[in-house]
Amino acid sequence: ARKRGLPVTVVEAAPSPLARAIGEPAGSACAALHAANGTVLRCGVSVTGLEGAGRVERVLLSDGTVLPADLVVVGVGAEPATGWLAGSGLAVQDGVVCDRTLAASAAGVYAAGDVARWWNPLFGRSMRLEHWTSAAEQGVVAARNAVSRGVAEPHETVPYFWSDWYGTRIQFVGVPEGDQVESFGDGDRFVTLYRDGDRLAGALAVNRPSLTMKYRALIRRRAGWAEALGLVARGRAAAR
Repeated sequence: ARKRGLPVTVVEAAPSPLARAIGEPAGSACAALHAANGTVLRCGVSVTGLEGAGRVERVLLSDGTVLPADLVVVGVGAEPATGWLAGSGLAVQDGVVCDRTLAASAAGVYAAGDVARWWNPLFGRSMRLEHWTSAAEQGVVAARNAVSRGVAEPHETVPYFWSDWYGTRIQFVGVPEGDQVESFGDGDRFVTLYRDGDRLAGALAVNRPSLTMKYRALIRRRAGWAEALGLVARGRAAAR
């Protein structure tokens, strides 16, 4: 729509775009992409209703604002469709509960994809991921474990997703949590690292595609913070 010169307003209930996926500070940095491309961004408000005669004409916001609109695109997230499993004996809690091998609570049953909530040994926590890369990886492991006669293989993975905004590539690996968050670079080309203790927990790369999978590899082998900073330094040197 912006390429066609049409006015666009994005309404975001969270404090910043992608706040849940990459954290609020990094989300605020990405918000600048909207402003740079002429998109109006309204954060911290929600949609309370739509009005119009036969078609949408107005969007009502929680702060009392009324936005004129010819077209509304709604993105409300996703919930795992587990209602049909009621009474099946499978443990369900925001997805099908699985162990580290993607095995559900009933013998011989495995889950993969958006519906699977499994224990990720790499991070020592339960996760449910809504990324197609994760679904593809889990499908391979779940199928192998389901037919294997040997010891089931734990599924250890580093979450990964990407998005393109106005020609800018946004990529994230790991988890957006930690004791320290640092950004390197500026404008529409930067890296943000997330530190958990002395370990690299996550990395956001904006227009730095050559670094993304390198950071994913570091997280997978539980690399320390100093090694992560070393990769930043080498990336800066290569960019000169």
